[in-house]
Amino acid sequence: MAITDRTRKILWVKAGGRCSICHVQLVTEGTDTDDPSVFGEEAHIVGQSPNGPRAGVISDVDSYTNLILLCRKHHKQVDDQVGYYTVERLKEIKRRHEEWVASLGETANPGSVRLIPDPGRPPKETLKLMISGTELWHFVDGAYAFYPRWPAGLSDEHEDLIAALLDNLGDWINVSGDLSFSEKRNASRSLNENIEELAKVGLVVWARERFLLLTGGINQEPSPWRAVDIVVRPFDFMHLVDAEGKPIDLDQVISKFTDGDA
Repeated sequence: MAITDRTRKILWVKAGGRCSICHVQLVTEGTDTDDPSVFGEEAHIVGQSPNGPRAGVISDVDSYTNLILLCRKHHKQVDDQVGYYTVERLKEIKRRHEEWVASLGETANPGSVRLIPDPGRPPKETLKLMISGTELWHFVDGAYAFYPRWPAGLSDEHEDLIAALLDNLGDWINVSGDLSFSEKRNASRSLNENIEELAKVGLVVWARERFLLLTGGINQEPSPWRAVDIVVRPFDFMHLVDAEGKPIDLDQVISKFTDGDA
């Protein structure tokens, strides 16, 4: 028996369209060419499969009472960490989340959820050069979001290449929690193609971690939220130095891309 449309609507409305654990809104912004992307998942509290997480016997595993709305990352987490995310704990998480959603209309701005910089982990001043798709994927894997930047005045061709990288990176990040090792290798190879295409026209990719805290909600402790700044710049805009502050030969960096050594 599958989840009915009515049950699905009830679940999404009562959860406010947000993950019941991190409270993030389960839809991305649309773009000039694409509709918004929905990444919410209806997770079973008591396992749907006899051998699945929190397996048990109930009359209707697809009923509203046995479902909890989660983002993809937390769906993967609750199914991997069944010792912590028990049936009872998930029911309590669902109850508290739906109470919080219901409370939002009671006052002007009760317990609003927002992201704030983590005062204990300020971002580094320097950016890390990404010389391969593998390096970029290892850097962004596990991040909840990324913030892109690139200079104005680029040609349409250059902006198209940057857009291709960012679209590809966003797609992989959205499903990163569900990827197998071989699929993560495919992510690295795919991103490597983007980096190589950018390098051919003199553009390079940089990255930097940004640590935030997700705050708000009913009795909710701030939750760590890791994001990444992705910066694309022409080679000649950059003054490269190593870890000791010594200048790096730009020609050597370019050759790593063009010679296929990345």
